[in-house]
Order: sequence, then C-alpha cells, then structure tokens
Amino acid sequence: MDSEQIISILKIAWPLIAIQLGLQIYATIDVIKRKKTKNLSPAIWVIIIILGEIIGAIVYLLFGRTED
Repeated sequence: MDSEQIISILKIAWPLIAIQLGLQIYATIDVIKRKKTKNLSPAIWVIIIILGEIIGAIVYLLFGRTED
C-alpha cells in the first residue's frame, strides 16, 4: 500500500471516527447526567457505550434513556 492509498483511506475514515467519538462522548455524558436509566444500571450502559463503539451508543440512545 503506497502513501496515496493511505491518504485516501484517511480522508474517508476521519469523519467516521469523529462521528463515532462524538456520539460516544455525548452518550456517556448523557448517562452520567441522568443517573437513572432504563433496563440496566448507568455503569453497565457506560461499559456498553465504550466497548460497543458506535453501536453501543446508538443502542443506549434508543433503548436506555429514561423520559425525564
């Protein structure tokens, strides 16, 4: 793989990485602020968000948030 291919891959990957990190940070902060979640304890949701990467954050936002 030459440097031009690496650069073209990075041009595509950086926005996706930024979206993933932003979503994980938002979901983690949301868990910490709420202190009460559906189905699981907040500590378990944080682990799911961190280890599950983008899928974990999406699952929390769809199924783990309470309606405060």
